[in-house]
Amino acid sequence: MTQPTAYSLQPTAFTPIAITGLGAVTPYGAGVDALWQALLRGDSAMSDMDLFDLGGMACTKAGVIRGYTPPAGFEDGPRASGFAAGACLEALCQAGLLADPAALAVTALITASNFGDIDVGERALIPAGHPDHVADASIHCAHATPAAALASAFGLGGLRLPLSLSCASGASAVATAANLIAAGRAARVLIVGYDAISRFSWSGLCSLRTMTKDAVRPFDVNRSGTIFTEGAAALVLERADLCAARGATPLAMLSGWASGNNGHHMTAPAPRGAGSEYVMRAALDSAGIATEAVDHINVHGTGTKPNDTTETQAIQDLFGARSASIPVTSVKGLLGHMLGAAGSVELAVSVLSLRHGIIPPTGNLLNQDPECALDVVTKPRALPMKCVLSNSAGFGGCNAAVVLTSPSFILGPPSAVLRPLSSVLITGLGVVSALGADAEENAAALREGEPALFPLARFTLPEAAEPPLAGEAPALDLAACGVAPKPYLDRASELFLAACGMAFQRADLNAAKLVALQAGVMAGTAWGCVGTAELFFADYILKGPRLVKPFLFPHAYSNTAVSLAAMEWSLKGPHENVAASETASGIALVEAFDLIRAGQSKLIAAGGTEALSATALRARTAEGVTAPVGEAAAVLVLESEASAAARGAKPLGRLLGCGVAVSPQEAVAAALAQAGVSSAALVAVYVNAAARSAAESEFAGARIVVPEILCGDVQGATAALHLAFALLAEQAGPVLILTAEVNTCAAWVISRC
Repeated sequence: MTQPTAYSLQPTAFTPIAITGLGAVTPYGAGVDALWQALLRGDSAMSDMDLFDLGGMACTKAGVIRGYTPPAGFEDGPRASGFAAGACLEALCQAGLLADPAALAVTALITASNFGDIDVGERALIPAGHPDHVADASIHCAHATPAAALASAFGLGGLRLPLSLSCASGASAVATAANLIAAGRAARVLIVGYDAISRFSWSGLCSLRTMTKDAVRPFDVNRSGTIFTEGAAALVLERADLCAARGATPLAMLSGWASGNNGHHMTAPAPRGAGSEYVMRAALDSAGIATEAVDHINVHGTGTKPNDTTETQAIQDLFGARSASIPVTSVKGLLGHMLGAAGSVELAVSVLSLRHGIIPPTGNLLNQDPECALDVVTKPRALPMKCVLSNSAGFGGCNAAVVLTSPSFILGPPSAVLRPLSSVLITGLGVVSALGADAEENAAALREGEPALFPLARFTLPEAAEPPLAGEAPALDLAACGVAPKPYLDRASELFLAACGMAFQRADLNAAKLVALQAGVMAGTAWGCVGTAELFFADYILKGPRLVKPFLFPHAYSNTAVSLAAMEWSLKGPHENVAASETASGIALVEAFDLIRAGQSKLIAAGGTEALSATALRARTAEGVTAPVGEAAAVLVLESEASAAARGAKPLGRLLGCGVAVSPQEAVAAALAQAGVSSAALVAVYVNAAARSAAESEFAGARIVVPEILCGDVQGATAALHLAFALLAEQAGPVLILTAEVNTCAAWVISRC
């Protein structure tokens, strides 16, 4: 069969992105205006941390929200999603969307959080048999749960994408939304960053000894740490032509964005803030804006000595001699560190600075550190502005930066839009599942067609009469995969690192080559490292909050696996962690494909990981799901054709086209159209259980493959695993991979090379 025609290699039309709505819930009260006025007055958001018994924890101050009434439907639910709901409501109202059901029906939602609804979910992390254990609370340990609740409450009928990238989550969500809009996969997106203080999060953050007992003093010579705050901030992003057509007024323009990883350490910044410098430079490059045009920087500014010093160095390295004269501010001095909402609240403040021509002050700065030689604003400063840069960072080396411009600041198309579109090849593959520990074992098991589902053996569920059937992956030789020894590694990360290592070996790549290519890593997982969260919180319950293990806490984040991979192979380019139920790795693959296709990256390792855990199994029981689950990781090295040719790589396959939409039919239609392939030409269709009926009715002549029958439902890793299986099957002709969940479906068309 002849090679299917790849997607059109013509530049896409440039569509500016407008910000049309803002919303916030903070300790200052509900509403953006309450936030803005409090910052201008110099009010501190800090108070006694009295949400629960501290049990001797040394950190006693926090930004606690009191006297807040969530929107209808969220009054008795988790506090975290209640904050998010209030911010979403305000943003949608300001954007003029609340009274427009038709517009809401096509609006996508991206949530961004460190911990999601863990303020309720932590009850499920309590060891079974303890009187406070609540098994049904397990569904609140998944980031997909609050995303579904928010979308349903506001009638948002578009895509639903929960993200979790530590304290860079809020800014990263804006970058993801912008990538979807720029690629034509969404027209309007509501993003909301949110988090609530809980026993789980507070004990972990306190154990890391980054919190001060005094006050947050960004850039002060006597600074001694940060203080964390709960709350939410939301923004509505939409195509500017859509905004104009409905008569809405842009508050600001989203002109540039970038995500990345410092590839250095789980909790410490890279030397000279290299990760921050990279994303700030990349964001400006994507906007086509010179450093001379930046009027103001809203910095990450945590008030910790390492962060403030290295962020200063990053600004110096990017702006040179100008660095000492660009006004900068950190809202954390007054507001505190809003965790997953930090990036989104700082973007909201940046929009307000642009609109009002005022920079709010950095609180508590009394004696500026000479090593932080920046123009730090310490009282409200009036300044006409056209361009503001906002910088964010988080645990796991996550970095993100966003460039905002005033609506009157006219820009041409970003440089990426002017480049020819690239073909995307698959040059590496790594896979681990219940079917085998590597690609060869998985391929052989697929040919045999025998299920690898057996009674769960790794851990027990005391409440179960007998162990459930599950697809447990075999033991792994990480050294053979090129992974350095580690004192602790959670199961989800172990699987993902093994798959990454095998994929890079197949692609003939090592860390040095990956650095030269400025490679990135983008992944998806429904449950992240919840098994480690169980271990961490068991110590809290059984031993007390002062005896939790600090080394476990950073490994309990959803983004741990993808961030560890970034550090292992110095993957400092585009960085993502999608936390959807079934399509998580699929969304990561689509976003990686779009970035490479548009010439914004040469190479990205994209995939997913899912590990078996008691919490995830209990959540399925609570939802009435009885089908066996599995664990797996799969990673595909996506590379531009030019890059692969330049290094003499031998591709495994070609990714012809992708589609992401609210229904399987729409996702498939988009993928086939982009690939230039007819449905009649497909030789096989790989689907998850939720997509099976749609595929059987649509593709009566093609072979329908449902891998869950063999290895269990691997949830967030599903799409990447199916794509790997399709390549291993060595079929002649184009193959469709379709993964579906409620309101979010993703499809790919691939062919072997």
